[in-house]
Amino acid sequence: MLSKLSLRNATRQMKDYLIYFITIVIAATLIFSFNSLVFSQEIRSLSKLLDTLTLMIGIASFVVVCIIGWLVFYTMRFMMKRRSREFGTYLLLGIERKRIVNLFFLENLIIGAVALLIGLLTGNLLYQGLRAMLLRLYEIQYHFSYEFSLPATLLTFAYFALIFIVALFLNRRKIRKSKISELIYMDQYNEKELATDGKKRRRLFVASVISGIVGIGLLITYDATFSLIGAFAIIFFLFTFYISFSSGISAYFKKHERKKYSGNTLYVFRSLASKVGSMGITLSVISILLTATLIAVGTGLSFNHLFMRNAELETSHSIYIGSEEKADFSEYKIYIDENLNVTSQWQYNIYKQDSDSVTRYVDPYRDNFRAYDYDTVMAFSDYTRLRDMLGYHKVTLPEGEYIIQCLDYLAKPLAQYNEAVRIGDRTLLKRAVYYETFTQQHWNGNGSGFILVVPDEIAEALPVSHSAYAAMTDEPVTMTEYEALDMIRMHRHETDRDAGYDMIYSKEVVKEQNASLYAVIIFPLFYVALVLLIVSATVLAIQILSEMKGYQNQYAVLHMLGAERKYLSSALRRQFAVYYILPIIPAAVISSIFIFFLCLAFDPGVFQDIAQIFMIVGATLAIFFAVFAIYIAASYVSLRRNILPDDA
Repeated sequence: MLSKLSLRNATRQMKDYLIYFITIVIAATLIFSFNSLVFSQEIRSLSKLLDTLTLMIGIASFVVVCIIGWLVFYTMRFMMKRRSREFGTYLLLGIERKRIVNLFFLENLIIGAVALLIGLLTGNLLYQGLRAMLLRLYEIQYHFSYEFSLPATLLTFAYFALIFIVALFLNRRKIRKSKISELIYMDQYNEKELATDGKKRRRLFVASVISGIVGIGLLITYDATFSLIGAFAIIFFLFTFYISFSSGISAYFKKHERKKYSGNTLYVFRSLASKVGSMGITLSVISILLTATLIAVGTGLSFNHLFMRNAELETSHSIYIGSEEKADFSEYKIYIDENLNVTSQWQYNIYKQDSDSVTRYVDPYRDNFRAYDYDTVMAFSDYTRLRDMLGYHKVTLPEGEYIIQCLDYLAKPLAQYNEAVRIGDRTLLKRAVYYETFTQQHWNGNGSGFILVVPDEIAEALPVSHSAYAAMTDEPVTMTEYEALDMIRMHRHETDRDAGYDMIYSKEVVKEQNASLYAVIIFPLFYVALVLLIVSATVLAIQILSEMKGYQNQYAVLHMLGAERKYLSSALRRQFAVYYILPIIPAAVISSIFIFFLCLAFDPGVFQDIAQIFMIVGATLAIFFAVFAIYIAASYVSLRRNILPDDA
């Protein structure tokens, strides 16, 4: 009897709280798919750098379990509150409290079990999508192959068991300790207003706005201590803003009396103020979750752009070695000749000018990042040989002229640099500026951001800045081969510590490093962000759909008083839109400012202009609203269908 009743109630709950059930299914899908990544030997074999992926997904999963656990606890408490009169009636009829508790326990376990089962099936499909993305990052062709991961399944089951058992245990205690009278009237209790006095609310509202402004200012100072204080100030703002929001509405309409009585404004905002006043803490928590969601998405997109730019700017050579002192690369060459198929190679010197005029001109455009206190110079014959190795178009250098080779983001300012350069007793005029990738991003490269290319006889008369060796191979350099070269570097440094430090770059290794960083940082960020987003949207949907009976009565009365369907539809749309937008606006403003200044904090050249930063902010908001809109649309369609009278 108990099992049949539990099954019937669980089926009804899944229908009544469909959005919640779908969210739990999505959560199970995400948890299982990411657990499958952790236990996949294929994914682990892609790179040694993916060893930290297990740790990062583990941390992300801990956050996700806490968030989903809060959602399950919140929704169970909400269900219990809505059904408290039913439970109180059971007690009055003589049914044992223990049986009622077991009934509630069993039906929620059924909901969780069904969601988990569906999530395991859909999670395998999502895992295939994640697997395809990772293989593409490492430029490996994807082939569908079904694999059942028992460890991933057991870990997902353990997570869900922990979530539901803890949530059920906490709610179980509530039923056991509540009196019959408390259960019967529990559904009439709302969240208590923390600030009931009008004057206190107004003061709190002003304090919250000031706290928000100060918090944002401190958050973008790039100082760890101030940023932490700013984060706490923003959390204080979000909590106090919604607690005191109704005072803000009253103050606004006192100054704008006409707006108060125009159309359906009075009804919409009066009901909104009442709703916000009774669930201020819930809206505060949702707004904090939405802020965290947007920051996670924006951070992920920003780092994605960073990794892509690093891959572009780092080097185009299969192997590049720069050495401060030693021009002898024989140890490296022995290993390279024995283990790699070299198609072309070249050893050369980078020279130093006795002037830093071009460096001083470039400094403001690269945030005063300066690797050398002089202008670096390259011989034209070395330059043409390197361009041939990289497949770049041929260039010429007439007598009495020089070329500037630079990073792409410095091309525009250097194109406007038309000063003659004096080297020794020769004066050279600028011929052209080229900005293909040329290993100029880091120390001991082909200059720092730029290099002057001059005739051979002029360059060779200058002192040597450092020596370099570049090679191209017919097969990609592996991480193992790169690590072997790195061991040679370490040995050279240990045997002669006064000789300076060699730098080794490889385009294939850079790609692998960036692919691994993408997987280790961006995958977990989007994992957590998506869970935060669907949980926030679900809580909002549950809250507004739970008031359906009250809204039905209100709109039925308005209809009987003569309100037309157009008026009712307009009021419902405004009421619904404001309710959903209210927690989004602070989150969108705070996160947009944070993401903007985060992008500005990256190294020069990562973002070539301010428009790219605005694109990151815009893409963050677009991704957020694309997912959030699905929940909004589903909630609105359900609300409209049930509230507006058929004959209106």
